[in-house]
Amino acid sequence: MSDITENQIQHFFINAMVADAFGVPVEFRVRDTYHVDGMTGHGTYDQPVGSWSDDSSLTLVLAENLTHHGSPTTMMQRFVAYLQEGEYTPSGTTFDVGAGTSRAIMAFIKGTPAEQSGDRSEYANGNGALMRLAPLAFALVNEPSVDVRLHDEQAYTTTTHGHPRSVIASTIYVELLRALLRGHSLTDGLATAHRMMERCRFDRDEYNYFDRIWERDFAQTPVTMIRSIGYVVDTLEAAIWLNLNAESLDELIIKAANLGEDTDTIAQIATCLFSAAHPDATVPADWAKQLVHTDQMDTIIHDFAHHFATTVK
Repeated sequence: MSDITENQIQHFFINAMVADAFGVPVEFRVRDTYHVDGMTGHGTYDQPVGSWSDDSSLTLVLAENLTHHGSPTTMMQRFVAYLQEGEYTPSGTTFDVGAGTSRAIMAFIKGTPAEQSGDRSEYANGNGALMRLAPLAFALVNEPSVDVRLHDEQAYTTTTHGHPRSVIASTIYVELLRALLRGHSLTDGLATAHRMMERCRFDRDEYNYFDRIWERDFAQTPVTMIRSIGYVVDTLEAAIWLNLNAESLDELIIKAANLGEDTDTIAQIATCLFSAAHPDATVPADWAKQLVHTDQMDTIIHDFAHHFATTVK
């Protein structure tokens, strides 16, 4: 058995939010046309240094929802406050809201049930669900029932992204995070998640889209074959590849931010994986000092950490 402490959980959130803010100014830029190695501001969305995006905002929503024993419906109600009122944002204004997430929130406002609000189209497999699900791994870390875990992973995904491919990506991600939080190495965590996924009744044609991450030599994949766009399969691949090819958290974040395209989301997801595998890792102090803090953010993180600190059984 091992402990997941409040401090470790708080570092987990701050690391991920710094990674998000690190990538925001260079989002959508083309790989190899720029280089960033520290926190910057403005850029793509003209936001001040340390500003975090929808990745962190929606992660905070899920964290608060889980702390208060909410449901997918109450999470979507909080998403409405985010979209319409600027709640859960660094400055009171939403920016960089994914199209799929925005459509799902509007569908919910018009009366679609929460777990059916996500677009079921094959062309709606962006990473907008994947980027916010890390808190769920803490809630499920001691849950022994695979059926319970699968239910929650699907329910919290289909609120915004309803296609089976997105559900599979979310399940892999949360199960991998859970394995890492339980003390597995990245290699062992991938093997554990793979064994679990193989036993599940996912559509085989859809599951095959993720074949590459299970390959033994995936770490040796050249960067030219790693795509960093917002497609959920590419995002998950990039995040895992970064973890297989970085020795420190700051190296990982810098590499992620210089991949180009969806830099903030890939940096954030990759950082969540690294932080789960290295629970005492922290971002450089000068980066952390530049992160924008709000009272709401600090309260959510504090309350979540207090609620979900646990002994892993």
